[in-house]
Amino acid sequence: MRPVTSLKNALFNSLYRSSIISTFFALIIVATLIFLSIEKDLRQEGQYLGQLVFKELRQAMDRGASYEEVDQLIAEINDHAPDITYSMYRSEAIQNQFGEGRELTQEILAHLNGSPDATHVESLEKIHYFRSINFQQECLACHQNVAVGDLAGVLDVSFPAHRVRIPISEVLMGLFLVFSITIISSYLALSTDLLSHMIRPLQKLERKLKETEGHHDLNERLELDSDLKEILSIEHSFNAQQELLHSAFQKVEEVSIFDTLTSTYNRHQLDRLFTEETVRAIRQKKPMTIAMIDLNGFKQINDTHGHQAGDEILAHFCKVLRHNLRMTDKVIRYGGDEFIVLLPDCSKEMAEGLFARIEEITSTEPYYYKGQVLFTQFSSGTAEFPSESASDQGLELIETADARMYQEKQRRKANRT
Repeated sequence: MRPVTSLKNALFNSLYRSSIISTFFALIIVATLIFLSIEKDLRQEGQYLGQLVFKELRQAMDRGASYEEVDQLIAEINDHAPDITYSMYRSEAIQNQFGEGRELTQEILAHLNGSPDATHVESLEKIHYFRSINFQQECLACHQNVAVGDLAGVLDVSFPAHRVRIPISEVLMGLFLVFSITIISSYLALSTDLLSHMIRPLQKLERKLKETEGHHDLNERLELDSDLKEILSIEHSFNAQQELLHSAFQKVEEVSIFDTLTSTYNRHQLDRLFTEETVRAIRQKKPMTIAMIDLNGFKQINDTHGHQAGDEILAHFCKVLRHNLRMTDKVIRYGGDEFIVLLPDCSKEMAEGLFARIEEITSTEPYYYKGQVLFTQFSSGTAEFPSESASDQGLELIETADARMYQEKQRRKANRT
């Protein structure tokens, strides 16, 4: 069973989830932007300090200073800036010509990765700025077997982490981004939840209501696919009302098709049923017989025992009639105590034999009404389609069957007298 929650809780949970997720991603974005800003500031400061140091070193080299004197100059610069450390890494060409110094390793080259400069965070307390130094045209006077642009060395400027200052504008921008991303993400998450929990179920409800207006199948239940108790309450109420409506439609349909007293078809269905059976008879090339039935002495039963007795006799007679007919035979209450029976794939002779057996049953098996013994007798007349009438309207056959039923009724009266 799916969990059910209220709309208020669903919206609160949606905002809570979205704020947590959006804040997390916003912090990642802001941290990335701040890191890029720090890296930019480090590169600028490293370039500035590196250029100053390199300028001093270049002047010393122009004066003909040895590499030992250059190293001594770097040591003196480091003494004047205790929180910043300058180191010079020499390429293999320099070391081969002037002797060993601090070796330029592959790790340093990997930090540069082909770029003229790079920053590297060694730890939470130390950050490096690397600046490549390349041979220029004037360098070729002293250096051999090298070309302009070849790497001569790398200047390493190491900063303590506490020197890094994040500009207030970057902080404000970061806070603005966190706030903006949180608001936008919350709006998107809330919109998604509203779409999933409310808008789509309500759209489905709207479509269902329109289908109901168009006489949609009332047996089909509404499924709104929501876990909100308010929406589920609407779903339950709608389905309950639809069941009541379906039940009411069924009753109306039954009244419009069947006779409520005898459970036979009512007279309004005669034309439709007759057309269906004649079409079937023509298609199958088989006869169809129509029979007219009228109860004998029914008025006397009403006058003697009351209309309640008459109603019970009619219901009992139709029950016996249907019990002895086939499933394909149709019984229609034509009016009062008159009935029409449509018998597909049945000749006139077969129908007459069938009704003779049914009359024998009804005239010998009593019906007890308030201690009174009542017997049911009837007269019948038949007509066959299409041998006696090729019309698909039924009126001619009904008149023929009715005339024969009347003749039978008169014959019975004559025999009694």
